[in-house]
Amino acid sequence: MKRLNDRAFNLLQTEIRRCLGANGIGQVQAELALRRLEKLRQQTGSPVMESELQAAISDLIPQANPKVFSQAAKINRPASKFWARLKFGTALLVLGAGTVGVANLPIPGIRNVVLKEAPFLLAPTHMSMHHHYRSAIALIEQADQLVNQATAFEDHEFGAEKVKAAQTHLDQLPVSLLEDPEDYCNAAGCSFTTDEFRVARQTVARMEAKLFQEKNAQTRFEQSNQRLAESIRMIDNGALGDDRARALADWRSAIDALDQLPKTTLAGRLAQNKITALERDFRAIVGSNPKN
Repeated sequence: MKRLNDRAFNLLQTEIRRCLGANGIGQVQAELALRRLEKLRQQTGSPVMESELQAAISDLIPQANPKVFSQAAKINRPASKFWARLKFGTALLVLGAGTVGVANLPIPGIRNVVLKEAPFLLAPTHMSMHHHYRSAIALIEQADQLVNQATAFEDHEFGAEKVKAAQTHLDQLPVSLLEDPEDYCNAAGCSFTTDEFRVARQTVARMEAKLFQEKNAQTRFEQSNQRLAESIRMIDNGALGDDRARALADWRSAIDALDQLPKTTLAGRLAQNKITALERDFRAIVGSNPKN
């Protein structure tokens, strides 16, 4: 090991040149100081101490900054065993992480070998699959309450968020689990059955379809209510002649539209609750003769 490493030499060389330009130090003195440092750099053995650096330069360049000697001595010391071991340990961790990552690639050929030779390396896959499946099931249960037992349109909005989140977790589970469940579970390990996985996917698909139907019914429900509100406003404002006839026609049409909403949807159920009162009010306005 060199007694004076390159970093320490360069630091001292910079200080010598600074003194040469700023303090009137002669070129000869600077050259002699650099030769002494170069000699130390060529020697092998224990690192040069701060006192040795001062002795080599101070008599030639007394203006040199004492702090530079301290800094040079510090960077001239070899790295401690602790840091060397830390670097080595870090390298091992990185290598180990890479090995585990390769072992958990969704490739049956690799996983079969790992399962046979070092099954413990598949622990991340086992934990990930378990986490995503259990998270999906919890969200599906919450979504079921909101979608299939909704009492307000806001329930469907929250339910749609739960369904989307559940699908995100299910997407993290490999489709090959359905295509070749026995081989995949032998290689990756499954904390649930393929039938449970299939049912979860089908349940999410059904709720997505129901939410689509519910959204369409809600849109029609809201449009019909807007037409009703406008018709009633015109009648209440005393519309006459063609305006009154048009308002009554829109009222009748809106009632019919509400009655046609699917009874299995929330919008359809809410509409049925309103239709009786709307029909009664409509008959009260037109009387027994629609021409009135």
